Amino acid sequence: MAKQDVHVFVSYARANKDLASRFLRRFREQTEASKRFRYVFWQDGSILVGEDWQKAIQNALDNSDLGLLLISPAFLGSQYITEEELPRFVGGRAKPVIPVMLQPIDTELHDLKGLEDRQIFSLDRPTFQDPKAFADCKGARRDEFALELFRRVEARLAKAPPDQRGRSR
Repeated sequence: MAKQDVHVFVSYARANKDLASRFLRRFREQTEASKRFRYVFWQDGSILVGEDWQKAIQNALDNSDLGLLLISPAFLGSQYITEEELPRFVGGRAKPVIPVMLQPIDTELHDLKGLEDRQIFSLDRPTFQDPKAFADCKGARRDEFALELFRRVEARLAKAPPDQRGRSR
């Protein structure tokens, strides 16, 4: 069976670039071994020198199947994310979204910018007092975070109708 392509738009705050890279490295290790899907990630590092960056971002948003939103206080405070990226993933004709808690946020006190009704992924275990953001995890827990997210994304893609699941290539 041929793998289905899933084009993933990765959105994160510039202030979180290093942490986002560490998360994405672990998450990509999981997705590269998927039996059913071939994940094609796009992030702003894909913009070529001299390229119209705003046009490149809009094109990537247009061609994405889902958004991987790396949530942090800086993400929620970003005017560009709020005005240009989030509208594609919240509201009436929103594309599927996978919100991930990169850094801890307070869901009661922070403005979630339309993500209030979305399940935001964080690692939860019976031994934890509260679910953990990726930044709260250390060592092997970060690998566990990426693996559990991979399992949840695969389950969500498997349940989605074919036209919302990715493109066959």
